[in-house]
Amino acid sequence: MESSTAIPRPDAIEPGWLARLLGPGVDIETVSIMPVGTGQLGDTVRLTPTYAKHSDPGPASIIGKFAAADSDSRAIASAWRLYEREVGFYRQLAARASIAAPACYGSAMDDTGAFALLLEDCAPARTGDQIAGISPPDARHALKQAARLHAAFWGCGEDADLQWLEAGQLAQPFYDATILRSAWPGFRDRYADAMTESMKQVCDRLAERYENYSRMPDRPRCITHNDFRPDNMLFGQDGSLHVVDWQSAALGFNAVDVAYLIGGAFTPQDRRAVESDLLQTYLDALREAGVAEYDRAALNEDYRHFSFAGINVAVGAAMMVKRTERGDRMFLTMLDRHVAHVIDTGALAIL
Repeated sequence: MESSTAIPRPDAIEPGWLARLLGPGVDIETVSIMPVGTGQLGDTVRLTPTYAKHSDPGPASIIGKFAAADSDSRAIASAWRLYEREVGFYRQLAARASIAAPACYGSAMDDTGAFALLLEDCAPARTGDQIAGISPPDARHALKQAARLHAAFWGCGEDADLQWLEAGQLAQPFYDATILRSAWPGFRDRYADAMTESMKQVCDRLAERYENYSRMPDRPRCITHNDFRPDNMLFGQDGSLHVVDWQSAALGFNAVDVAYLIGGAFTPQDRRAVESDLLQTYLDALREAGVAEYDRAALNEDYRHFSFAGINVAVGAAMMVKRTERGDRMFLTMLDRHVAHVIDTGALAIL
């Protein structure tokens, strides 16, 4: 574990520091740095090193991920141990997880909250776009990857070696009643003119009766991504898919990821046309990965329950992270789609 002085801000990376993190035998003469990505809880850059002639070989380009410069975002990450989770995922879980994630070339973290991850550059892969949405073929691919992750850790909720992933005995990791109830009034005021009456009414009811949603289902827990949406996916021209942004990884219930993706990445009209097929795609992949006891009835029930998951994220995250123009559009788009999802599934009856 490196000291706080050894982990630079991404715009101040020096060749020697990068070489040390990549490992013995690497010697770098220069490094170019270019900001990439739209993440709000971390800062990401593309690093292009020039290696000395005698150096061991290294990647031609690297994605470097660091703690956010914004103090509010860093405070949220610290409170929920988000940086620890992402570094821990790559160090301890990625090889076992079966899901396609970028390779990790090196990592560092200290007790101040500073961290660095050196990750595979998947360019020219296309980054998904939550606002534009996802195509049915890409969604099927993503759900197959989710099934592989869930199956790899199915029923591991009480595994002592995974307790560092515990986020509280909640149906949805990180989101207890306090989060929504404290965030919703400010969100309602901030975006009042941009919301429909349905959006306001569903969120009012969820805030009022949140405990009915937050009860833990009687299902096995597994590792879940918890921000499983197109912005956190890289789609390769060769048909590959890499899932990124593992800061929210936790012990949870599989349908959180399924409902969050399907409910938030399609317009309501498009979702209605494909969701039954997508649910079956996920279930078939889960069974293929070795989980035989979870059937379609259970998936339908859990999918309905977790149609609220995206509302939690849209409202809670919007009021906690640094506000941006794209963030406003994204959170409102998410809320609109997830509210329609709740209504369509009849999930209001849960409350």
